[in-house]
Amino acid sequence: MISILWDLDGTIVDSVRLYYEAYRGVYDKYHLGPFTTSEEEYRTRFFGATPEVFFRAHIEGEIPPDRMAAMTDDYLRFANEYLMSSPDGGIRLLPGVERVLDGFHAKGYPMAIASTSWLPNVIRALDKVGILEKFANISSGYLLPSKPAPDVFRLAAALNNVPCERCVVFEDSLAGMKGAKNAGMKCVGIATSVPVSQMVDADIRLTKYAELSVEAVEALFE
Repeated sequence: MISILWDLDGTIVDSVRLYYEAYRGVYDKYHLGPFTTSEEEYRTRFFGATPEVFFRAHIEGEIPPDRMAAMTDDYLRFANEYLMSSPDGGIRLLPGVERVLDGFHAKGYPMAIASTSWLPNVIRALDKVGILEKFANISSGYLLPSKPAPDVFRLAAALNNVPCERCVVFEDSLAGMKGAKNAGMKCVGIATSVPVSQMVDADIRLTKYAELSVEAVEALFE
């Protein structure tokens, strides 16, 4: 038996608009000045980074811990509100990913989410795009050490009751790919955030999901 572990943002769904709008909401609430970061700049420089990284890159001076915590809480709240209130939730399935999910699901391989996003937002996003039922377990590393630490992947493997060496991780970030290797797992990289040429820790490197077959993933364990 093998287990399939999935990152969410940038790997299953394109959620750039969701989190971009959440940061805009924080700027408005705290009167931080004009929100000058373009959506493309956010996608290429900050998508996948923690709120603390984003705020420290954009706000001059020291940010007191209590203010940082409040802004982070509001960022999560705004993301959830936008997810639930906008017609598409600010997210969409990446092209071809549902075919891959269905292929693993049809073979009975247990799948789990291993995301650093806030757990309620992960669940609501999966439900919004209609694939929540495909996953046996959902693990959030929001309160765990950030990738490339292996913690969230090890948690997901334990929830699926499958040894780490029998798991394969789908990831779009270099930190996530490194985290999979640190967990002793195989890795499939998808080039939504970084080019294939940089995916040194991925066993399979994809520019798009149309290139992948279930059999290619199974072959990693032969």
